[in-house]
Amino acid sequence: MFITRFFVILFSLIFALLAAGIALAIGIMAPELVSLSADPIEKFAFFAVAFFATSFAGMSAFIPSVILIAVAETFDIRSIFYYAIGGGLIAAIAWFMSDISLQLENTTDLSPITYGLQLVAASGIIGGFFYWLLAGRKAGRWKDPYAAA
Repeated sequence: MFITRFFVILFSLIFALLAAGIALAIGIMAPELVSLSADPIEKFAFFAVAFFATSFAGMSAFIPSVILIAVAETFDIRSIFYYAIGGGLIAAIAWFMSDISLQLENTTDLSPITYGLQLVAASGIIGGFFYWLLAGRKAGRWKDPYAAA
């Protein structure tokens, strides 16, 4: 039962990091969506920003997320608020520990992001929600041999 749960946790974590990265990319590109046309270069720019945002979410949040999940699995924490607030806090801490806004301004021709902290925290909350939806609702159930799957 533990091995199955481990793979569910791993898949859910990867999916949650992907969802957070996509949310971050959409938030970064939102001011530019009005002028986005059918130009293939602009579409490529969006996917490049999405890849960068997903990479940022994955690199900066993986280890803290594993710790958050381990605590939830150990103490049977199944609250959506635990995962959403935890995801938002992890993202906010990652924002303060990195210089992502400067990197974005130097690597893209997008307008400067003035609401970066809110955007990153929102993407963390979205990632936390998706993790809860896939795996967090059943945290710690692998310890109970009589729990229904």
